[in-house]
Order: sequence, then structure tokens, then C-alpha cells
Amino acid sequence: MPSTKKRMRFLAAIAASIFALVAAIPVYAADTLTPSPVTTTLVAGTSTTVDKTLNLDGLPARADIIVAIDTTLSMTAPIAMAQADANNLCSTVQGSIPGARFAAVDFEDYPGMPGGSGIDTPYTLLTPGFVSSCASFAAALATMVADGGGDLPEAYNRTFFEAYSDAAYAAPVAAGGRDPLATQFLVVLGDATPHDATGFGSCASSPPDDFGRDGAPGGGDDLTTAGTLAGLAANSITLLMIRYTTGGVSVALPCYQSVAAATGGTAVDDSGVGTIGPFIVANAKLVPYTADLAISAGCPIGFSFNPTFPTGPMTGTASIPFVETITAPTIVGSYSCAITATTDPGGPTLAVETVNVDVTPDVPATLDLQPATATNTVDAQHCVTATVQDQFGNATPGITVDFSVAPTPGRVPTSGTAVTDALGQATFCYTSALPGSDTITAFADTDNSGTQDVGEPSSTATKDWVLPGSGAGCKVTGGGRITTADGDKATFGGNAKGAGPSGQEEYQDHGPAAAMNLHSIDVLAVVCSADGLSASIFGTATIDGTGSVDYRIDVTDNGEPGSSDTYEIRLSNGYDSGVQTLVGGNVQVHKPGGGAAAHAAAKLSRAATVHASRSDTKAAAPKAPNRGHAATAHQSSKAPKGSKGK
Repeated sequence: MPSTKKRMRFLAAIAASIFALVAAIPVYAADTLTPSPVTTTLVAGTSTTVDKTLNLDGLPARADIIVAIDTTLSMTAPIAMAQADANNLCSTVQGSIPGARFAAVDFEDYPGMPGGSGIDTPYTLLTPGFVSSCASFAAALATMVADGGGDLPEAYNRTFFEAYSDAAYAAPVAAGGRDPLATQFLVVLGDATPHDATGFGSCASSPPDDFGRDGAPGGGDDLTTAGTLAGLAANSITLLMIRYTTGGVSVALPCYQSVAAATGGTAVDDSGVGTIGPFIVANAKLVPYTADLAISAGCPIGFSFNPTFPTGPMTGTASIPFVETITAPTIVGSYSCAITATTDPGGPTLAVETVNVDVTPDVPATLDLQPATATNTVDAQHCVTATVQDQFGNATPGITVDFSVAPTPGRVPTSGTAVTDALGQATFCYTSALPGSDTITAFADTDNSGTQDVGEPSSTATKDWVLPGSGAGCKVTGGGRITTADGDKATFGGNAKGAGPSGQEEYQDHGPAAAMNLHSIDVLAVVCSADGLSASIFGTATIDGTGSVDYRIDVTDNGEPGSSDTYEIRLSNGYDSGVQTLVGGNVQVHKPGGGAAAHAAAKLSRAATVHASRSDTKAAAPKAPNRGHAATAHQSSKAPKGSKGK
């Protein structure tokens, strides 16, 4: 410790300069990751690139700073200034390093020579590890009392050692322990030299070595300056030292500079009010660091970077251009992730990028047609649903699906289109008047060309149409003449019973459009309506004595004398007479299980309705049917049996 005379000169000169807060601390540009946010729409599984720039101000986002003050008697005035300005010092540093935490240490020497005075204390941690609260830091400094000393060397080496050995720093971060992501500093303010710092600049040879925790020289745990500085460096703790030069202090600045340099730090003379905060911040920019990019946990968006991260070691500000590749998830939806620039040491920075990706379906890859098989009676509506998905199983809405129905040979095909909904589904419905089997084909017409191109997915389903059950009491008789939809004259006659079923039907188209003579082979089903006014007859027949076709005859019995009755015949070869009112003749439908009076009343009512309708409308020319495969037949002038009225 310096003499009393020197100490007084020191106090007078330093009292107004130590630990004063700067009026304006250096301002550094904020860390940024630009551009941000990035919002894009991508097809599932595809990628896009964005040119990015990471700008770093070189300051860590967090730091653990131990402020250790020599509290021997010569430091009375500096201690008082530190206590007065502790809050400002803390808040100033946190203004540039938001996550800065502080620990407060006072040190003197070991009690009794060859240490110091009998009241010296070599090391005291005044805070519970590191604290973020400036008020807590200031309260710790407020407990410091200057006393003791008595010679030049003090227990600096013990302070160096405890910076990486104190158990308080090994506690969890939340309990004040050292943050492994933080930049580590030990800032020492003093006016003396470590014990026996020979070899470090102009440091004086002041034996013996620091006594260590056992407090006894030569006790086995003595601390050397070289050893404790190596410990600081091994634990990535940068030593910063501030020397007070007034008052005739004998320690030379090169001593402090050489000691601090062993850890990558530096030392300066106190230069007046407001120097401590800028000194800490400026040196924080000199600590080597690497930068990396951290993607938010659970992010389903894929990212890659060129050049890759982490970077190599850097110091100070940095501007890093790179290309970011964004790969969409394979499932349709809206996604948002964050990318945070991190530094080591330092942890997460304020450079954060938000990436928003709307994922749309890929092109159709599969088409599933359901039900794959089905059986229905004729006249029932049958619907199939095509579900169109991309290669990842996403629904593909807005896709035109072409449906085509290929029936068993001789029956008329049909087709249609529908557009997929939000679930990627399109539905097609149709009916069949005749029995048989259909193959339904659907394909995703992605280019709306109407034809299936390579790569457009398709699927098939099968459909069986069967005859309805016959009504046991249903019976149809009669015959007559009609004009077909294409203008041919035709005659018909026959009888059919649901019991069995049994009967015989004849039909002759006299041409010229489709001349033929049809003779039934079998009556397979006879169905009457509940009111007994209409009926359908199903069976097989020959045309001009050859082959076999399915036929269906639909009649209505609109009462006597029969001029309002209707008749239609449809064949599996595509022939269709159309629904025609009789030109002559009569049709009789016998209601199953119905009374004669009720049956007659129903027919009278139907006849009145038909008569009124005819009075109000003009007859229109019949429309030619879609015959599909037209039957080959010859002209016949012979009317079928039963063609005359009753």
C-alpha cells in the first residue's frame, strides 16, 4: 500500500473521476436479419431462395461481468464514487448489452504479514452470484468499506482464481450461476500489484505467492499469477484492468497491460468521469465470436444456407450476405417459423427473421374412385366419388374430373364432368333403364383438354344393374299404334304377368328410319305402380328373328277409350321409341290387389287430367332418340299380334 502522503494526493485527484457515468456511451447498430418477414406461397415439397444479410454489431446479447474493487484504505475515494454511480454504470452497460449481469467483489490481502494488515480480507463475493438488477448490484457495492492494506501487493491472484472457482458461479443460471452463453468479463479496479507477478511487464517482484484459500503461505494451495491467469483464459474470462495513477502509485501501467493481455484483455489508466462503461462495452466488441442461425423448435419448414453457418471467429461488427433456401412442408397449410441469429459467446441476438409459408397442393398424382363395385336395380341413381390427391396425399381442389361409363356391348354409354371440392372430391351420378354391367372410368383432367394425357391419374369402378322384383298381381295387356320419336309408324301388342313372370310382347317399327320386327323371348319382370296407372315390362327379344337384346316397355293407362294411353320401348342396342301417346289402341294396367272401383276412379281422374292438358297445349313433333348402336332390320308390313284395340 502507498504511503499516507501519497495516498492523500491520490484521493484528492481521483475523487471526481472514478466510476462516473458517461453522458453518451457509444451507440452501435442493432443486430438485424433482413429482409424480414419473408412471406411466400409454395407448392408442397418445393423450394425457393431468398438473398439475406445478417448484420451484427459485435456486441454480445448477454454478458456476465464481475466488478472487483481493491478496498484497501488507498481506495477510499474511488469506492465512494463507485457506490454513488453503481446504478448508472449497470444501466449504461445494459443499454448496449441487454443481458448483462453483474457480480460485486471486494478484495484486500491476507491478514498479517507477509500479507497485509491484521484486518484485511482477501476475497468477498458481495452478490449471490450474478444479478441482473442494477439496484441489487448497487446495494452490494454500498456495503464496501475501505480499510487495511499496509503494503503494495494485494490478493489479486485470489480474485483471479475465484472468478472461475467460486461455487456461486457453478449454480444454475437462474440462481446466479454463470451463463454458458454469455461473454465473461472480470473487471478489476485497483492501484497495487498481484503477489509475486514477476515476468508480467514491469510488475514488481513481491513475494511470497498468493496464499490461496487456506490463508497460509506455502500451505499447498498457493496461487501464482501465471497460474490464475491461465485459469481465466481456460474459462474464457477476459480480464480488464483500470489503474489509478494519481497519488504517486508505484505500479506501472505495463504491469496491468501484461497481466490482462494473458487473457486477451487490456488495461488502461483511469481517464476521468464516464470512462468505465465505454471501456467495458468497447472491449466486449473485441471478444472473438462466431455467428449461427437457430430455427425455432418444431419448425416444419426446411431451411438451408449458403454459405453455411456457423461462421468462423470474428470480432467487431459484421455484415454477412448469404442465400437462404426455404423448402415447403409436404402437407397443405399455413406455417410460420422464426430464425434467430445467435453468437458464441453471447447467445441469441435481436436479429430475428419470421418466415411465413402458405403450402398449396402439388399436381394430382392419384385418383381413387369409390365405391369400387356396386349393384343397384334399374332406375336407381348411382353415384361414384373421385378423390384426387397429390403425391403427398393432399386434397387437390378445383380439378376437373372426366367420368365415362362403358356399358356391356349394345347399351348406350354416358359421360360427364365434375370439379373437385375443398376435399379434392368430385361426384358423378347416373341411372340405367336397362340391366347390365358398366365400367366407370374417371381421370383428373388437369389441363381441361377433355382427353387423358400422360401423368393424369385415373381409376375405374364397376356397376351392375339388375331387374326389380315383379309384382305378383301386376298384369299388363293391350296393343295399338304409335308414331316413334324419329317419325316411323310402329305397332305393338302383348300381355305380361308379374306372376311367373310370364307373357309375350311384339313390336314392329315400319321404318324407314329404323325398321325392325321385335319378338320377345322372355318376360323377365313386370312392375306396376302403386296406383295401378303405369307399368314396366322387362325381358329379352329377337330382332327380325335373330340375336338377343334386352327390352324395356313402359306404359301408362289413362283410362278409356285408350287414346290418352302412352307407350315407350327401349332396347339395349340403343333404340328408343320415346314416350308416345297412342294413335290407336288401348293399354290396360291391372293394379295388384286393388278394387275395381278404385282402379276405375284413378283412371277417370288421370284421363280428365290428360284431356285438360291436351286442350291447353299443341302437339309437338316427336324428337329422334339417341339410338346408340342402331339395330339392323328389314321392313315388314305385317302388324304384330294384338296391335288392334280392344
